[in-house]
Amino acid sequence: MDIFKEKIGLEKKFFLMCEPVILEAGYKLYNIEYISTQKLLRIYIQNPLTGSALIEDCVKVDNALSPSFESEDWIPEDIVLEVSSPGVYRQISTPEHFRMSIGEFVSVVIMGQLSEDQLKGAPKGLKGEKKFRGKLLEVGQDDFTLDVNHYSLKLSYKQVKKVNLDPDLKSIRE
Repeated sequence: MDIFKEKIGLEKKFFLMCEPVILEAGYKLYNIEYISTQKLLRIYIQNPLTGSALIEDCVKVDNALSPSFESEDWIPEDIVLEVSSPGVYRQISTPEHFRMSIGEFVSVVIMGQLSEDQLKGAPKGLKGEKKFRGKLLEVGQDDFTLDVNHYSLKLSYKQVKKVNLDPDLKSIRE
């Protein structure tokens, strides 16, 4: 996973255009995804106070973005704009996302296998696994550490396929 990957092309133009509008509306731009084959722009926003967004927040941001989308010549006319919350199980894909998630439970899928060094002292159940759920403890430049069943598992970003927030919703309800 390349968490330092820069946005390019139209995705970057959309990001640069949308971010100040979203900030002005009182929200934070969590992520942006442009799917050119579908002419679909997905914008994920957060209320800085709640870390999420309600439908009313999404409508407010959509309305705030409308003038720019109607006036910019480089935007495809038939583009579909979706504004939403990043969701409870939001994707974690940037250094900022990782930092914001320290102390939270995450689900991680890796490519390949854990190395012998990573498995030293690990519970037997970790060997051969490709998917882990644990509390994000530390975030570094090249790797991050999870508490997986009371074992500190250090993973390199390069060996990771995807990471999502994975809150313990059962404890929230109780």
